[in-house]
Amino acid sequence: MIEVMFGESEAGSMKVAKHYHKSDNYSAIGWIGEKPGKKELDKMLNKRTDGKAVGGNSSEVVCIPIMLDIGDISVPIDSEYRKELILELYTINGWNKITIKELVEVWNKYLGEIERLKNFASNGEEVRIWYSNAPYSMCGFYYVCNLLSKYNCKVSAVKLPHYMQLSENKMQFYTSWCEIDAGRFSEFLPFEKELSSCEMRSFSSEWEELKLEGSTLRAVVSGKVIGVPEDFYDHIIRKEIPDGEFLMAQLIGNAIGKHPLGIADCWYAKRINMMIDQGELVVVQKQKEIYRQILKKG
Repeated sequence: MIEVMFGESEAGSMKVAKHYHKSDNYSAIGWIGEKPGKKELDKMLNKRTDGKAVGGNSSEVVCIPIMLDIGDISVPIDSEYRKELILELYTINGWNKITIKELVEVWNKYLGEIERLKNFASNGEEVRIWYSNAPYSMCGFYYVCNLLSKYNCKVSAVKLPHYMQLSENKMQFYTSWCEIDAGRFSEFLPFEKELSSCEMRSFSSEWEELKLEGSTLRAVVSGKVIGVPEDFYDHIIRKEIPDGEFLMAQLIGNAIGKHPLGIADCWYAKRINMMIDQGELVVVQKQKEIYRQILKKG
């Protein structure tokens, strides 16, 4: 079964979930002094000892994290336009630890993932799409349905529920699959639904309609993806601007934490930069990494 994910973090978790518990590899973990035992490591990593594997292997996970809620989607996905857009968003914080060459390699990897999915579909492999109400995920879902509608393969989907009741007195609310531990993905398999040919046509048409809208930003409103103005989320930023001086990272963190809509931090950073350019916000202390800049109201 081919698993399709729309974020790097959730895809990484799914790769672990595919063969969960078949291998315990802590090679990336460092410690000072005596190495902790397995139980201690599990506790440190918040690893669920009761988790179950989804089945299969990590090579069956396809990751397409190209933020299709942002930018003009009437332009081909593999265009220079989207490549430049992704590079801009990835480097908006002014990171200097990754080179443009490395970023281009990342972009080429994303395009390779799309080709991998096409190859799987053309070979008749079953495909399972994991999506949520987060705008990037919903847009990705419509895009993949449109792409797979050209192939004769079985397609199913698992939509992340808005919430789950974990106990008599505890509820857990969700925004995206990146919030789910690897050992818990199997718990959501009962939500899997095979998509009929009618549903595939309908979701594929949704993607075509979004392309025709010509908007450069998409949001989920009442469960439906629609094109919106670029300032659509600006009221959230303004609502969270504190009095006095503050870190840009603090403002972004408050916007994401208090309003869990699945919006990328880089998009908020882009809009905050616009507010700085327009004088609505002022840079008190400039930093190379803009998230560390100190700002105040203009």
